Order: sequence, then structure tokens, then C-alpha cells
Amino acid sequence: MKVAIGGLVLIVVLVGLIFALPFLVDLNTYQDQYKPLIEEALNRKVQLQDIRLTIWPRIGARVAGFAVFDDPAFGSGPFASLSSLDVGVKLMPLLSGKVEVEEVTLREPVITVIKNKHGVLNASTIGRKGVAMPETPSRAPIPSTEGPLKILALLAVDQVSIAGGKMTYRDLSAAKPTEYVLQDVDLRLQSVRLGQTPSLHLDTVVQPLNLPVRLDGTFGPLKETTDIDAMNFQLALGKTEFTITGKASGQNATVNIGSSAINTANLPMTLPLAKPVEIKNVQIAAEVKGQEAKLNNLALQLFDGQVKGQAKLVTGSEAPPFTSSLTVQGVQLGPALDAVATTNLSVSGTAGADLSLQGRGFAMPDLTRALEGTGHVGVKDGKVEGVNLLQEALAILKVAGLSLGDPKATVFSTIETDLAIKQGIVTVQRLLMDSHDFQATGGGTIGFDQRLHLTVNMNLSHALSQKISGLSPVAKLALKEGRLSLPLTIGGTVQQPAYGLDMKGVTGAVQEQVKKKAEEAIGGLLKGTTKPQDLKKEGQEMLKGFFGR
Repeated sequence: MKVAIGGLVLIVVLVGLIFALPFLVDLNTYQDQYKPLIEEALNRKVQLQDIRLTIWPRIGARVAGFAVFDDPAFGSGPFASLSSLDVGVKLMPLLSGKVEVEEVTLREPVITVIKNKHGVLNASTIGRKGVAMPETPSRAPIPSTEGPLKILALLAVDQVSIAGGKMTYRDLSAAKPTEYVLQDVDLRLQSVRLGQTPSLHLDTVVQPLNLPVRLDGTFGPLKETTDIDAMNFQLALGKTEFTITGKASGQNATVNIGSSAINTANLPMTLPLAKPVEIKNVQIAAEVKGQEAKLNNLALQLFDGQVKGQAKLVTGSEAPPFTSSLTVQGVQLGPALDAVATTNLSVSGTAGADLSLQGRGFAMPDLTRALEGTGHVGVKDGKVEGVNLLQEALAILKVAGLSLGDPKATVFSTIETDLAIKQGIVTVQRLLMDSHDFQATGGGTIGFDQRLHLTVNMNLSHALSQKISGLSPVAKLALKEGRLSLPLTIGGTVQQPAYGLDMKGVTGAVQEQVKKKAEEAIGGLLKGTTKPQDLKKEGQEMLKGFFGR
């Protein structure tokens, strides 16, 4: 009995000692040993208010008031802070003298990521072991193979979690600074060990967009570097889902993104669209090599047609240079233009295009100054709603009493043109438009400011030319080989086009006819085949024919 009581007392004392350990052992006295190691690994100054042993719910340690300070070039405040950092270890390995971390929990972390006016992130120098932090961060930081993920992998953690986190992203490089916040961050990383492939789960809400974000997948296996042999994720942005696969090695990476359907109304960005657009079967294949980013393949279905493209971008400057090519086939032009903008004119039909572009930067001033390219555009079996080009020409000629069908639409079988883009101007070359009643050719310019300077030469059909010439003396003067050729000018803007008739072209046609008649008359007089009285009569008939009286 005494042995049993003694054993019970011993157990109680041991249990009491175990529960008293957090109060008896002060780990803060060891800060001078482990704090420099943490600062060296993160390449940042850190702050630890308190660190204690924990017994419940698991054996480990709790760090309170942990903060990682920002890069001095960005500020003196904390880059990241959290109310507590809990590290739990496994009991059985601990009894045999081994420390195996079971779980790391970050409670209520607050992280602030800043992009300065030069486009440099304050996170770019984290983990750059052995590299002195520059007073002014470079545009392209020195590549890093160190970082928090490597530290976790070396610790061999079963699970890393974030509870109630908040992350702020502040962009000061834009003309109008923007800020986005990830609220209620719930993150879980499992199997964070060298040689294993961790699984990731993330739930959060993006403000001010109020956009739910969910990310699930795997990446790895983990190495002592940041290289990732394979990653496979499912990303949900609100109602839009993406499949993401790829790999990374040093500064090089490849990524493939796919989505069955994307509605622009559900995207977390404001696009310059008048109406939401649905994009189907999106496939993106891209790669990064140092500062060069390549879009190797873009394929998607849009407005019942197929769009394919490629592009290359070189980062490292405020206005990065880029090249791109785009092929469009079978796109319904009417819905496409309605989605881009609301104008007085609407063009329908099935469109195709081939474009090659190059430039620097993506802001409108940069594009106006540096965007260059060429292309070919064609539209078949369509209609220009809002204007009847032939009706506009006849109104200028003051032709009345002739019905041409819909007075506010131009039906065509084909529109084709070559394009050249330079210094904010789209030059329209070799424009061809085929319609039932006319064929139009011409060219001109369309500015990025939407100003129009176009000349279209309308060659009317023989039957229609005869009808019009019988109703307009001016039109009769412009007849050539039984057909009317009307040089129509289009000015104004895309929203408010203005139409006119190039009278120099019309009078030129009249001069040709008068010149021909005069040559015939003079020739007849010289040869003696024409008498002066006959010439007078022919002149009267010619004028009567021109003016109808």
C-alpha cells in the first residue's frame, strides 16, 4: 500500500512539474541565441515579445507579439505581425530525444505588401540570405534560393495553418494608388517536408471587391531550393474556376491555365466593356525565363469564333517592351462591338483578322507613342447599322424619289482591308467593300482618339447608275462608261461620323467628258466631216443631255 501511495504521489508530482514547466522555464533568456538565426534567415529585423513552453493542447512553444519589420527602403513599421505563433511537437519522438514538429499555427497574422512607385515589392528582399539589403531596392532583385518555405521544410512540419489572417496589397506604382485586402484568411499546408509534396488549401475574401477566393492543390516535392517540379491547383475566383499546372526552377517557370467558361462580370477587375462577355474553353500556356515572359499559346472561344495568340514581354522597366500576334476566325462582329462600346454605328457579320503588334508599356500614352503593327481584317455577310452609305451619297447629290431599301443600313457581302498602326494612328489601306448595288474602294486613317479621315470611292452598278443619272443632273455629269463613281469622304469621329462628297472628283469626271466631246468636235472640223452648224446643234444636245432641259 505504501508503495502504491508513493507511486501515486510521484506521478502527481511529475504531472505537477510538467504543468509547471511553462512557468518554471523561461525561453526568453535564449532570445539572444535564436533571434539572430531568424533574422539571418529572413534578412529582416524581428521582434519577439514573449515565448513560452506549452503543454496543452500539445507540447510545444508559443511566441506572442511576433513581428517582422519592413525593408528600411519602404518604412520602419512591421512587414508582418501576428498575435501568436504556436509550434506543437510530437510526444513520442520527444521522449527519445528527437524533435518533430507536428503543427505550426499563425494566429491573426497581418501582412502588408507594398509596391513602390518604381514597381519594386517590399517582399523582394525577404530570405535573401547573405545578401546585404540595398538602401534603394533594385528593379530586379538578386534571385533567392532561401526563404520561409525552406525553413518550414527543414523543420519537417506536418501542418502549417493560418487562422483569421489579413493581407494588404498596396500598389503605389499606378497613377491612382490602389489597395486590396485579403480578409478572413484560412490557410492549411500539410506534409511540409523535404522530399514530400505538400497539399494546400486557402479560403479568403478579397476587398473591396467582396470576392470569395478558394485555392486547393499540391506542389513539390520540396527541395532545399525553391524549385518545384510540379504544381497542380484548382482556383475559384467567385463563380469562375481555373485549373493551374506548371513547374518552377530558379527564375524560370512554366504555367498552364485552363477554364471552361469565364464571364467578365465575375472577374475581380474593371474592364473597358459596355456589356459583360462570356469566354469559353480558355487555354493559356506561358513561361518565364529571368525577366522574359512568353505567352506561348492563347486559345479561346469568343462570340462564336476562335481566338489564338502569342506574346512576349521583357520586364525590368516602367514601360516594358512587348511583341504579340493574334488570329481571329469566325467571330460574330455585332455582339463583339456592342460589348466594347455603345456607338451610333454597329457592324454585324462574321469577322476574321490577323494582327502583329509591338510596343512598350500598356498605359494609353505609352501605346499611343510606341505601339506599331500591321494586320488584315475581313468581314463577310454583314450589315452596317446606323447609316446607308449609298443614301448619304445620294442625299449629297440631291437625288430624290429613289428608294434604296433600309435608309439606315448598308448591307454588304465583304469588307476587307489591310491595317498599319503607328504613333496612335490606324492607317486603313486597300479597303474593299462589296455590296449588291455598289463596290467601294479606298482608305484613310482612324486615330486612337477615334477621329476619322477616310475616302471611299463608290462605284455603282450599271442599272442603279442609270436610275440616278435620270434624277440628278450632277450625277449625269459623273457618269463614266455608263456607271457612277462617287468619291465619298467620311470625317468626324467613330461616334459621330460626318459624310461628304469630294466634288473635285466629280468635276474631274465632267471635265473628262467635256474634253472628250471637244476633241471629237475639233477633229471633225479639221477633217471637214463636221459643219459649224452641226457642232452647235451637238453642243445644244450635249447640254440638254447633261441638264435635262
